Amino acid sequence: MNQQNEIEELFYIKKNYSQIKEKLKNNSDLQNLNLLGKIYLNELNLNKAIDCFFKSKSSYEFGYCLFLKGEYDKALKVFNYINNQSSAVKWNIFLIKLIRNEVKDYPTFFQIRNYYERDLDILIQLKQKEAVKTILENIKYLEQFNSEIYKYTARVLLNNGITETAKNYIKKSIDICYKDPENHFIMGEIYEKTGEKEEAKKSYLKVLEVNKDYMPAKEKIKFL
Repeated sequence: MNQQNEIEELFYIKKNYSQIKEKLKNNSDLQNLNLLGKIYLNELNLNKAIDCFFKSKSSYEFGYCLFLKGEYDKALKVFNYINNQSSAVKWNIFLIKLIRNEVKDYPTFFQIRNYYERDLDILIQLKQKEAVKTILENIKYLEQFNSEIYKYTARVLLNNGITETAKNYIKKSIDICYKDPENHFIMGEIYEKTGEKEEAKKSYLKVLEVNKDYMPAKEKIKFL
């Protein structure tokens, strides 16, 4: 196996990022610099990620990291420079405008499905409180384009330990679509986190009422 294949195996399959960083130390290959930037982004080391993406000429990733840092003017300049119609670029331009309360356009159903959870999760981890607050204040607007937005939000909040707020969002999602098994499953996970095992079991049973073949719920019930 040549070194490039070994590096890609470490990144995509083994996910051994520390070993990759050692191997790529002082490496100037553009593809490898891009991989290194993705590792630093995964670690939320934005300054090092930005450096790698700049050197590797990875324009979208470079602009995305500027967005995550809250450097919106610089990020917009990069996204406008890219000047393509990719879904990711258009979503990030929209999200910056939403955060700045300058929205004049709208996102698509698939943009929200593909990018919203990722971005909200990272912004919470980076403690970008004002950005997160503004996004959540505009959730009713986002609901017009994808009614699953409450489910996505609840899942992110749950994964970040914000369980009580997550419960409010998943209740709203259940009200909108009772027959979505994921809604009841997330509610069950929230109850588990708060130590309410009987309520969790009831939620997992509701999952099976909606979809009797939903295996994750069956596995959960076994251990409650």
